[in-house]
Amino acid sequence: MRLGVLLIGLLVALGSGAQQVGLVLSGGGAVGLTHIGVMKALEENDIPIDYIAGSSMGALVGAMYAAGYSPWEMDSLFSTERFRLMADGGLEDEYIFYFKQDIPDASLINLKFDLDTSLQASLPTNLRSPVLIDYEQLQMFAGASAVSGSDMDSLFVPYRCVASDITAQRPVMFDRGDLAQAVRASMSYPFYFKPIRIEGHLMMDGGLYNNFPSDVMYGEFLPDIILGSNVAYNAPPPSEDDLMSQLKAMLQEKTNYSVICENGIIVEPKTTTTLFDFSNAQQPILDGYNAAMERMPEIKAAIARRVPRAELEARRKHFRSKMPPTVFGDIHVQGLSRSQTVFAEHLLNKREEPIDAKTLKPRYFRLYADHAVSGLHPKATYREERGNYDLELLVKREKKLHVRFGGMFSSRPINTGMVGLRYNLFGRTSSRIEALSYFGKFYTAGQLKVRSDLSTRLPIYLEPTFTLQRTDYFSSFSTFFEEVRPGYVVMRETWGGLNTGMALGNKGLLRLDGKYAQTKDSYYQSLDFSPIDTADVTEFYFGTVGIMAERNSLNRKQHPNAGEQLSAELRYVGGDERTTPGSTSENTGVYNHHHEWVTAKVKLDKYFIPRGTVRFGMLLEGVYSTQTYFQNYTATVVRAPAFQPTPESKTFFINEFRAPQYLAGGVRTIIAVARNKFDLRLEGYVFQPYKPLLRGDFDNTVQGDPISERYYIASGSLIYQSPVGPVWFNTSYFDGLDEPWAWSLNFGYVLFAQKAME
Repeated sequence: MRLGVLLIGLLVALGSGAQQVGLVLSGGGAVGLTHIGVMKALEENDIPIDYIAGSSMGALVGAMYAAGYSPWEMDSLFSTERFRLMADGGLEDEYIFYFKQDIPDASLINLKFDLDTSLQASLPTNLRSPVLIDYEQLQMFAGASAVSGSDMDSLFVPYRCVASDITAQRPVMFDRGDLAQAVRASMSYPFYFKPIRIEGHLMMDGGLYNNFPSDVMYGEFLPDIILGSNVAYNAPPPSEDDLMSQLKAMLQEKTNYSVICENGIIVEPKTTTTLFDFSNAQQPILDGYNAAMERMPEIKAAIARRVPRAELEARRKHFRSKMPPTVFGDIHVQGLSRSQTVFAEHLLNKREEPIDAKTLKPRYFRLYADHAVSGLHPKATYREERGNYDLELLVKREKKLHVRFGGMFSSRPINTGMVGLRYNLFGRTSSRIEALSYFGKFYTAGQLKVRSDLSTRLPIYLEPTFTLQRTDYFSSFSTFFEEVRPGYVVMRETWGGLNTGMALGNKGLLRLDGKYAQTKDSYYQSLDFSPIDTADVTEFYFGTVGIMAERNSLNRKQHPNAGEQLSAELRYVGGDERTTPGSTSENTGVYNHHHEWVTAKVKLDKYFIPRGTVRFGMLLEGVYSTQTYFQNYTATVVRAPAFQPTPESKTFFINEFRAPQYLAGGVRTIIAVARNKFDLRLEGYVFQPYKPLLRGDFDNTVQGDPISERYYIASGSLIYQSPVGPVWFNTSYFDGLDEPWAWSLNFGYVLFAQKAME
């Protein structure tokens, strides 16, 4: 076939007296977006492109051109938020499957192991997930591969790309096969995107062995003139103090950045864009266009032949009109056992009917969201006899054992460590056993749970859970370096029960739970107590059932600055109280009482302007509870619903922000800079209890007048989102405290194990 193309090209050239032009595109990461601007300039000036070859980013841009995309269409695509997500290894918000997300915990580091492999074999090999870019390239190139019969000489323009076969340690040139796979192999930059396996060989970035394939262009097509767009260079000698330079020297061979043939012109765009900065595609594209326009008189002088844009667009339109729609008739799952394959196929297409790419996409990412799956790689093969495609889906199993470390490290005495273990069980259901432990003076907890995700038409999970936890609220708000007095409220809780969840679309969850619990609260009736005093103790033995509907698209588990959370919850509680007075109580004698109540809660946490430097958010929360009073004021307040809108507020026990019925809300102003890594966060909230809980005579509970009191919280934080977790400095104002101003320097998450009434 290649010989035929060369003969046709030669006959055309002889018959028309015109040159055949080959375009070579180098690698270069985000800098390679300049190639789009170069092609814009060529098409604007009617300069033909008869053949195209590329490496790495040049392979992607070149393949899109060969598949019938114009430079202007590429400009639009690479400027979208979807492309930025592809480059960053993220997912579009509407395809993040909330049903599969665990209740957030304080983990900072997550290590994954297989029990039969070494630590070395369990280390991660890539910084970014390629799952979105793989799916988008499947849609982007499936039609072109079908029209060409997987022959790259039969694309809109004949095309070649190179990859690095690290199994055989040699460069590989693709002239046939699946176009999406060839491009993915060529752009698998080491440690950035995971390499792929083709015919048993592991393929990586083409730039390792040949970052400017002008020799491939010349050897394959023998064009009359070669135009090159080059943004790459051979790295300088390695330095003993520079690890990256050493790695480049070991991994990357020197490339000949020339055009091989006598007639050749290389455009070398200059841009301020860096290797992995895909945040602003417009700038490198413009820089590439300007660089090509500077050389345009020279290019026009060297190339006499012209192809009008109208003629080129007509050819492009005709080529794309022959592409069959991306509809999959059969889905073949590879890489799993038989029972695991059944689970995956049921998620993807339980009815086994033809399914188009748009319908498949949310199901595809639901499978990827499963904890037992670490990666997906798709391949589309056109079946002419059926008029649709086979989807071959390679599913990579997640490692069985996960170990998580995290916690909260603060200048205040609330330091807490966290260790979690998870073991994945994968068959006809996707299950996992998880143990979680928190340890510290302020908060201690242990939790054991088993979750099974059923392969039903509507996604459902079952999660039996057992938890014990203790929270010790300090009687002073000293810094880490000051002596801490004994706690004045210590809350202990032990519960076991069943959580059940059902997905409501991609962002929604309906959760039901039933639990039996025991709480044991130790407290003093005032701050005026000595170490020899004994505390009051209230024990509460109760059962609870609850139902909650939630929609959640917040972008972080703490300090979010985009998305929203809307939830509505209804809960019944019934149980028996036993209160034993301590030495600071006005009461004497053990008190027993039965309690029953219902609580309804609605919450809206929403952020506006999801992108940009200045963002705004708001929080609205309403609670109505029929909770009855416990034996004394403190026991009642401890069980009452609490308003805790900031991470810092969760570490204080403040009577004024607890009430059975209240409305609360606030606003947030966020200044996000440095690619969303730094946030300056200013927040203000109002808490309005319907009837505030007040301490009466003999420490009993009395209600204040309706809408008679309101309380305020203000908070200012400077937050750095480090690769491990958030680091932030906070200053807060809490109404109701004797010393209302508090400050702290923190690292980690103020997140706790699930409570019985959550």
